[in-house]
Amino acid sequence: MGAEPVLLGPNAVIMLRALLPTLLAAVLLLTPVSFARDSIEAGPFGMVLADLLTIFHAQEVPCDDGATEAPEVCFVAMSVGASYLAERLGELVAGYGSAGLRDGSWRSANGVWAVSLSFENRSYGELKIYLAEAPDNCVRGLVRLVIR
Repeated sequence: MGAEPVLLGPNAVIMLRALLPTLLAAVLLLTPVSFARDSIEAGPFGMVLADLLTIFHAQEVPCDDGATEAPEVCFVAMSVGASYLAERLGELVAGYGSAGLRDGSWRSANGVWAVSLSFENRSYGELKIYLAEAPDNCVRGLVRLVIR
């Protein structure tokens, strides 16, 4: 008793042909998000990003738009303010001081706080961090790797 091959009927073939482009489009839409995070994590800022998300108790969320070519990661930190996260970030930078991590001065405009992190060897680029307090008692953040 050998196993007989399973043949698909004409309706199944039509459904597969219709479903395949949809699945391919979904995979292609999700790919830039994973590449963006991977390109930050693969570089010298990888541990910094992981620690940042941990000390912020933040959950990673999809970024609203992909208008920039720079790799970016978006997150939400619940039940905290931007000033609290700024203090935690200062502690994080101090912990990486021996590795040469430095932060720039904080800037604020239109409710968005911004700061840049960089290593002494600036060839790694800068990690720009943006924090905005949202009305639903959370902080929305964006981390972007900028290499010049």
